Amino acid sequence: MPTIQVRTDDKTKNASTALFNKLGITMSEAINMFLRQSIMRGGIPFTLTVTETNKANNETTENEILIDAIRHFKSVNGNSDYDIAKTTPFFQAIENLGITNENMRITLQEKAVKVRLNYKGKDYVIDYNFDEPENVFILTRKDNKLFVKDCNLNNISKTLRNF
Repeated sequence: MPTIQVRTDDKTKNASTALFNKLGITMSEAINMFLRQSIMRGGIPFTLTVTETNKANNETTENEILIDAIRHFKSVNGNSDYDIAKTTPFFQAIENLGITNENMRITLQEKAVKVRLNYKGKDYVIDYNFDEPENVFILTRKDNKLFVKDCNLNNISKTLRNF
């Protein structure tokens, strides 16, 4: 495997190392994500940010929930290579639902992400597979029966309302 050397000042290296540690990734993983996404998108691809927990009301940010899910994935699977950028369209769609973090649980899989959430008093699982980036499966239970709907990523809110 080829090696890339990067020169930077101490301040930038220390700050970026600290940031990537908060994100649960190494410097090498961050650079590889950047390179892969740059190629795939034909330009500067994305940003990862960490917003601190709001200590005043003890809220956890979406990024912290995702970071915890990445750490859990890595520890369970012994795999340090998780392409977080593939989750971006899905989490943008979920963000539009306006769901609070205490009503959401994220589970990462090698080629998918599942979110368990409570939306308007009902429990759902939304399954997003990286191989089908435009669609999701939404699952819920009613009267001990499992109901599944396949919907477009942009229609999650409408599908939940009509479930």
